[in-house]
Amino acid sequence: MVKHYEEHQSPDAWIAAFSVSRGGADTASLTSALCLYEKHSQLDLAAKGATIAEMLLKLELDSETILAAFLYPLIKNHDCDQEFIAEHFGTMIGKLLHDCMQMQSLHKLKDISKEENTHQIENLRKMLLAMVTDPRAVLIILAERLWKLRDAKQLDVADQKKLAQDTLEIYAPLANRIGVWQLKWEIEDLCLRYLEPETYKLIASWLSSRRTEREEYLLKAIDTFTTLLKNGNINSFEIHGRVKHIYSIYKKMQRKNVPIEQIYDVSAVRVLAQEVADCYSVLSLLQSEFQRIPNEFDDYIAQPKPNGYQSIHTVLYGPDEKVIEVQIRTHDMHHMSELGAASHWCYKEGMSQEAAYEVKIAMLRQIMAWQKEVVAGTETTSDQPSQDIFADRVYVFTPLGDIIDLPQGATPLDFAYHVHSEVGHRCRGAKVDGKMVSLTHALQTGNRVEILTSKQPNPSRDWLNTHLGYLKSGRARSIVAHWFRIKDSAAEKEFKKSKPASAVAAPVKKIPEHVAELTRDVSKTSSGKITGIDSLLTKFALCCKPLPGDPIIGYITQNRGVSIHRRDCSNISHLLRNDNNRFMEISWGESAQGRYPVDLEVRAHDRSNLLRDITGSLSNEDVHVAGLRTQLHTDGEASIYITIMITSVAELNKAQDILQQIAQVLEVRRL
Repeated sequence: MVKHYEEHQSPDAWIAAFSVSRGGADTASLTSALCLYEKHSQLDLAAKGATIAEMLLKLELDSETILAAFLYPLIKNHDCDQEFIAEHFGTMIGKLLHDCMQMQSLHKLKDISKEENTHQIENLRKMLLAMVTDPRAVLIILAERLWKLRDAKQLDVADQKKLAQDTLEIYAPLANRIGVWQLKWEIEDLCLRYLEPETYKLIASWLSSRRTEREEYLLKAIDTFTTLLKNGNINSFEIHGRVKHIYSIYKKMQRKNVPIEQIYDVSAVRVLAQEVADCYSVLSLLQSEFQRIPNEFDDYIAQPKPNGYQSIHTVLYGPDEKVIEVQIRTHDMHHMSELGAASHWCYKEGMSQEAAYEVKIAMLRQIMAWQKEVVAGTETTSDQPSQDIFADRVYVFTPLGDIIDLPQGATPLDFAYHVHSEVGHRCRGAKVDGKMVSLTHALQTGNRVEILTSKQPNPSRDWLNTHLGYLKSGRARSIVAHWFRIKDSAAEKEFKKSKPASAVAAPVKKIPEHVAELTRDVSKTSSGKITGIDSLLTKFALCCKPLPGDPIIGYITQNRGVSIHRRDCSNISHLLRNDNNRFMEISWGESAQGRYPVDLEVRAHDRSNLLRDITGSLSNEDVHVAGLRTQLHTDGEASIYITIMITSVAELNKAQDILQQIAQVLEVRRL
């Protein structure tokens, strides 16, 4: 049953008790923390901190964790900040409390409901763990959640149910995953108490009425089984008794759809043997002496559960013909059941994300075991596990609060393609936590990501360049590569269909829509191409279309990031006169690469094959023509407006020289 604790002693009395329990340990830091509470007139919060710290003290955690737990309510109440704590109580305490606040702020972002899908709930559990650099923060958060449940009797029924549902879906599974059974059992029982009070009272009353009888029977069963196994020449075994907590009984009643009277394994014993053969010998001895209940037998040694769990479960009419469950397993199997199947896994190529996650949970449990060794004075530094246990994943929020699981180093573009391939194809910018960032920005766990999209899909080939850092995910790169394969195939088919003569002779050619869209996009340029602009969303101005080598200047727009203009742009003088405080100095970076659209006007005397000579001359020099249109004048002259794709000013000058040398061409100028 749930043991209800009252804050019957003052925080200073608890500090004194702490000193005694730790053999006269230095309590100066705890006393200083209490003085801080007194300074802010928050002795009620100090009592809460003492209760949380007491919970963790029973888990034999180190003094740093106890101090951080004691201070946590003060930090959570914003009476002082983490920087102050780090300065006065040490960097480690500051980091611990920072992780606690990270987890706390993260949970506020997503309100889990009963209708929330299982995948999202599990992602939030992972995200809560991924937020912390020190796993001890998880224990502080769990202990504080248990304090909330104990204190929830002051809340109204609706708030009690919300707190309990929230805890049952997120925090109880975390407690289970990291093996803090002392917290898990009470957390689950209190959740049931608020969610289904009548069921809770029924089970609690039934257990209470039989508590003394049950405890006496467990002792008798253990003595009887011990004698039987020793007489049967079973050596090096252990037998432990246990009583299931209220919530686990409730779950079994639900699963089997039976009343509590038909739950046989309220009381159970666990036999730990040395070898697998010993397990079956134990089973044989017990079943030869006691009758087995039909349909209550599972051999998970011969047929392990999918997660690798192994044990023999049987229910017997034990001493005095009373029903008792018996679990039989080896010490190694018990170790695996405590750590999960991940205790025998290692990192390797091809491991699933779920498998890797279980490995990390096992490591977290090992950290807890190591911490106990430190407290006991038996620290073994060579076996200390890495605390960077979630270094390969990041968990970020969509604008609606859903959680996306991405590889470490993932960018907003990875995020966009994870949401949907079309969102990725149309991605033109991103906001992280409400601020504009570049598409190469590395996301961090807890970020809220919003993707800005264009009307038409228009990926950049730069996205496939691994050196530019747009995509971390191999899946996203595959989607982009597939898009270009389809596009290139369609373009090749279209080219083969068309006749070169008709293409050249056409009097007017409009710039294709996809090229017009391309001229609006600068998000495909990395921050290395434009210096002085940090990681803001950037767009080349349509009015002047700058390219590497042009003197440029940045204009900060209201909602679309920074617009990049040539310094000789006709619009610049007007903007400088009316809004000069929104300009910023920028320049081309050393890594500026790629092709940029440039508009030219070619004035010439109209003649036969003029368009053919223009396009042919450019093609011979590998200058790509992206758009072309012509205009005939009454005086016999023609204006040909061409959009070409250029890498630099030097290449533009070369293209202009080529055009200027064509017969009957009068002038070539950049628009």
